[in-house]
Amino acid sequence: MTVDTRLCLYPWDVVGDPEAAQRFAATGAVGAAVASAYHSVRAATPRHPEHRIVDAATAAIYFPLDEGVWSGRRLRPREATPWAGRDSYRLASTALADAGLQVEPWVVLTHAAVVGAQHPDVVVRNAFGDAYSYALCPSSDEVLDYAVTLAGEAARFAEGERMMVEASGPLGLGHLGHHEKTAGADWSPLDETLLSVCFCASCELSYRARGADPGRMRTTIRGAVGAVERGHAALDALAPIVLPVRTAGRERLATGVREAASAQGVHTLAFHAQSDPWATGPFVALDGTEDVADEIVLPAAEALSGVDAVGRIRSRGFTGSINGYLNALPPASLTSITREWPTAEHLDGIYAYHAGLISADRLDAVSRAIQAPPR
Repeated sequence: MTVDTRLCLYPWDVVGDPEAAQRFAATGAVGAAVASAYHSVRAATPRHPEHRIVDAATAAIYFPLDEGVWSGRRLRPREATPWAGRDSYRLASTALADAGLQVEPWVVLTHAAVVGAQHPDVVVRNAFGDAYSYALCPSSDEVLDYAVTLAGEAARFAEGERMMVEASGPLGLGHLGHHEKTAGADWSPLDETLLSVCFCASCELSYRARGADPGRMRTTIRGAVGAVERGHAALDALAPIVLPVRTAGRERLATGVREAASAQGVHTLAFHAQSDPWATGPFVALDGTEDVADEIVLPAAEALSGVDAVGRIRSRGFTGSINGYLNALPPASLTSITREWPTAEHLDGIYAYHAGLISADRLDAVSRAIQAPPR
């Protein structure tokens, strides 16, 4: 496979395991994206000599929190010291770099349940008034300041030239969180889109500035969830209001991240994004992002759908690298990894998710895919 591959890793995949860096370098990957600011997760560590599970209890930073930067800010991150040790990003990145891998920080911006739970006034709220505590809304000036500062600090401590950015827009209904119990409602993708439209105070102000009545918008959505025809009609009516507000928020956030990261020496920003204009979550909509990004990282389904997916993005005028975020976790299988990944020659690069979480057999499959001869 001629496409450069970078492994996604957590700091604890490397710290405390003297063989980890060389093991990951032996896959043939050119680099590693290491979590620097990340959401909560319960993670397997199947090869680590000291543990098998790490419970990262909250969203946190994996570099030291600088009180001189964060003092006085209402929204501020936590350090990951309780489960990862102090300054774990630097320890992991040093070991990986010594093994010959190019290391970049992996920064998650608006996905932070611990911040949202403490400050529910800045999270996404649906048309029923339900708050999504894990989803900071980038329409808020405070969220913008928090996210931009977070990215700048991650860049400062990483001292590198690249950064991968996830969740640079609003998250929606879908959330793989603590004992998630929403699947049985049988909401369709259309319903999920409707339930992801935000009505926080900042978004409502933006809707009003566009001449819309948030109350009527709420009523429209409430009557459309679960009704296919009304749902499509509602999205058509809401699109001229909601989509420009989201685009402006993403563009403002991406631009702020670019300025903060560039000031710390980052030259290449790879943003998680996708073509769906209604997209929420880790992979934001391209609108408002592509004009700022140096590279785009597509979700696996879009990345593996073939040259047409890349062509559609190129037709929008995007000239940077287009990468795929390919999943090595189930439902991917050993066979699908070795069969499908080498066919991704239409991509400029691959991020392999996630080298630290997978079994020895899966890591071997990733290595074989990376080292497969060009087709």
